[in-house]
Amino acid sequence: METKLLFIVGLALAVSAPLARAQEEWQGERRERMERLREACENGDDRACEHLRHLRHEEREEREQREYQGERGGGAPPPVADPKVALCAAIENNYNNCLKHQHDGCPTWVVELKTNHCF
Repeated sequence: METKLLFIVGLALAVSAPLARAQEEWQGERRERMERLREACENGDDRACEHLRHLRHEEREEREQREYQGERGGGAPPPVADPKVALCAAIENNYNNCLKHQHDGCPTWVVELKTNHCF
């Protein structure tokens, strides 16, 4: 299973354009989610407030890490890919290739997508 996962992640890294597009979509979804949490927090939902604080903390740490890498030189830091997005993009790519070549095992990739909560 570990070898399979490494293979999938390796394929995801090889497919940079779909990965970048998927990460942009993920970031857009994250912004929307934070907005919904902010609204719920303002309406008195304590769980939403706690979740929002957690997400903001993560966001601040990511920003500090990018700034730190930028101060160390070398220009802009490399983009940080979300591992889940990379995994889902790789599985989806494998599924599409399977369909394109009309293999019999294509439903296996659908199971992988569901198992990894890519839907």
